[in-house]
Amino acid sequence: MNRLPFLIALALVASGYATAQEKAHLALGSPFASYVEKEFPFFTQTVDARAFGETPEKENLTPRGIIVPAGNGFYGCFDPDLLRWALFWKENADGEYLTMSGMGTGSYRLPNRKAAPGQKELPLPLGTPVLAMPLRPGVSAGERRVQDDPRDRGNAEEGELGLGPVPVAMGRFEGLRLVGDGVQIEYTVGGTLVKERLSSEGDDVFRDLEIAAHESPIQIRTGAGDDDWLALASTNKTTHHRIFLSSNGKIAVKEGAPSTNTASRTRWPDPVKTAAAVFPAKDAAWVFDDLPLPVPNPWKRNVRVADLGFFPDGRAALVTFDGDVWIAKGLERNDGAEWSRYASGLHEPQNLAIRDDVVYVFDRNGIVALHDTDGNGEADWYENASNSFAQSAETRQYANDFIALPDGGFYVALGGQIGGTIGKLNGTVIRIAPDGDSYEVVATGFRQPYLGYDAETGILTASDQQGNWKPATPIYRVEEGRYFGFQPEKFKDKVTHPATISPAEVWIPHFINQSGAGQVWIRDNGKQGSKMGELSESLVHIGYNRPEIFKIYLDEKGEQGAVMPLLSGFPAGLLNGRMNPIDGRLYVTGFQIFGSSGSRISGVFRVRPGGVKAWLPREIRAESRGILLTFDAPLSPELAAELGRYSADRWNYKQTHEYGSGNYRLDGEPGQEPLPVLSAKLSKDARSLFLGLADMKAAHTLRLTYRLPAPEVATVENVYLTIHRVPTLDLAKLGFADNEVDLTPRTDLTGGATVEPTAALGKEVAIRYGCIACHATGDPGIPAPPAPATNGDGSKVAVGPPWIGAWGASRIFSDGSEIKKIDEAYLRESILDPARRVMQGYEMERTGVGMPSFLGVLKDHEIESVILFIKVLKKK
Repeated sequence: MNRLPFLIALALVASGYATAQEKAHLALGSPFASYVEKEFPFFTQTVDARAFGETPEKENLTPRGIIVPAGNGFYGCFDPDLLRWALFWKENADGEYLTMSGMGTGSYRLPNRKAAPGQKELPLPLGTPVLAMPLRPGVSAGERRVQDDPRDRGNAEEGELGLGPVPVAMGRFEGLRLVGDGVQIEYTVGGTLVKERLSSEGDDVFRDLEIAAHESPIQIRTGAGDDDWLALASTNKTTHHRIFLSSNGKIAVKEGAPSTNTASRTRWPDPVKTAAAVFPAKDAAWVFDDLPLPVPNPWKRNVRVADLGFFPDGRAALVTFDGDVWIAKGLERNDGAEWSRYASGLHEPQNLAIRDDVVYVFDRNGIVALHDTDGNGEADWYENASNSFAQSAETRQYANDFIALPDGGFYVALGGQIGGTIGKLNGTVIRIAPDGDSYEVVATGFRQPYLGYDAETGILTASDQQGNWKPATPIYRVEEGRYFGFQPEKFKDKVTHPATISPAEVWIPHFINQSGAGQVWIRDNGKQGSKMGELSESLVHIGYNRPEIFKIYLDEKGEQGAVMPLLSGFPAGLLNGRMNPIDGRLYVTGFQIFGSSGSRISGVFRVRPGGVKAWLPREIRAESRGILLTFDAPLSPELAAELGRYSADRWNYKQTHEYGSGNYRLDGEPGQEPLPVLSAKLSKDARSLFLGLADMKAAHTLRLTYRLPAPEVATVENVYLTIHRVPTLDLAKLGFADNEVDLTPRTDLTGGATVEPTAALGKEVAIRYGCIACHATGDPGIPAPPAPATNGDGSKVAVGPPWIGAWGASRIFSDGSEIKKIDEAYLRESILDPARRVMQGYEMERTGVGMPSFLGVLKDHEIESVILFIKVLKKK
């Protein structure tokens, strides 16, 4: 194998050379072809041309860019928000025209490469500028030209340029239509439809416009000057115009010829047959089947699946972070499925929905409805269902999540985490009207929310990510007017909250779920109904960092909630899930760039009940005298009386500007508070178990650990309750013999041998609490964290400092201070107060993540064991 191109590419990256489409990008060692397919007529990407050329337009930043090759090395970037051509340029002598600085492009051939937070290291045009347009509307309705930006700034900070589309009365982006080998951009000006194509000949670039009949004058910008407009009087005929752009900057307008609309050609005619499903190695209450992805494929495309949805006939539509949509037939089969490509060119999509047999995708350009108008099995009309909301160029403002509602509208979740300026709608959940042209803000104060929606009840939920003002992973009930507290890290403690912070329905401790993702209601949605056993009619939460699924227990009154881990061990990070109407199973999928304990970049998995009885509680409820659990089968009275089967403790969090929170007793002291289980009683049908606990109070987390009182059950389960209010129940009315609860103090439940700290235990703790997702250990038995990514300045960026050789080494911190020799005192400090001294190069603004405090989470012997484990990790 010739490794020279790969080594050259690494040298270029290390030296800070701007890797571009396609020379250095293709030199990277990878089984995949270019991110941008040469045969596809467009792709979408942020384009930062603010410093491009000798006399650049200083504000020429396009968060939602549509990049169209004109031929002969010329390119145009269309801005669907301002309906302007932001830039025309020509590639350089090496065929390079855009740096691969985006989150999706940069990681496509170099997995785990994260774009730097903020808006300072965005994709840059390379080559020679032909024409740069000002950051003002490219169209105007009526005789008076609109020269200024008419968009409402809302809450956007000074300097933020991603403000969303112009008012619909001025113009609206309608979509992209594939015609022949090219693409046609369609938009309206004052309600008049304009169809536009880009081409070139020699050193000239052509804009060919077809403009429908219009009763009022309309105007279209042709150049950067105030007088560079094509003014069109009212007419009852369709007109055609050609705008000439010469490479020397000259502009001319002539009458154009009618275009010939030829059908889009079939680009991906051959489906890809995948291998048989990989079944679990051992049986359990809940298991998953690993469904192979269509890799390799004839186009050498990467397939990082972000979301999926099902048609009524069981076919699945799957969207990748790389901008592709695939249609898969037979995912429910065990002998492999058939995958066909359906669409491409999308802008870092993470979500997909199917409504009335139409595939909708949410990406950074908005919500796109994909239509196959000619019936060839591939989308040829990329309709703008809605781009009414703002999208900044911030690399961390992902297309987080959306829900397609039955009335034609959508719920959309917009991230609040930023590395630069605050945008117009950061950290909100909005509801978009059925026409797509307006929205209303439902709730605010989110960091990176993912949604769940129950069509039967109308309940909308959201998870969020632990971080600043997010002490742990929450599950929220999203209702109008609620504010959930997130404020960007840059404000630190200088924050005035706009409203009272609404509580989470459930807090999920960060040591079991550091990064929350989507939620799925397990409902009957097909002919087969739900085949999910005791999970039927339940709400399932999907965890990302440690890929796992959980059952969420919601209380109609909002007094309390609970979460129970169900199934872990998925080999890839999870983001979303859907029910298949054909087999009644839950399918989950996701991909990873940020740290995850998964060993793979992406995967699709079918979750189903195993052959072991689940014994999943149907109800979990805190009461003033203890905890009630109800099951679907009777328990053993003899085993239920064994109080050694149960253990409980509780703690609170502090919701502050710090990243995450330690665990605190109810009196405010660090640590967890044990709650002895004083009694246990069964209902008359033995299906309900009541555990007596004294001093029941509201708490952010009450952990109940138990071995179920059933002869065939040997596993230990954990349930985490969040208690806002402690009611008193009449147990007699709930099927118990009486309403009495024995709360007599018992001394036989206290004490226990001291645990001796060991390096082996430290390794176990590091794995259990997810430390290995960020810190390299060099231990061959532990999966390695993501490799360091190359930053825009050529430096290497990793999520967390490696533990290999850390003991006794010197370190320099972000404030310039230095420690000559890492010792136990420093390691203990870094575990309990990680924000006090951050190692240089691992600042949150560089990595995009921070380490939470483990104060009160780890016991002393666990901390000592982790330190012993780090001590033995010497450099080889």
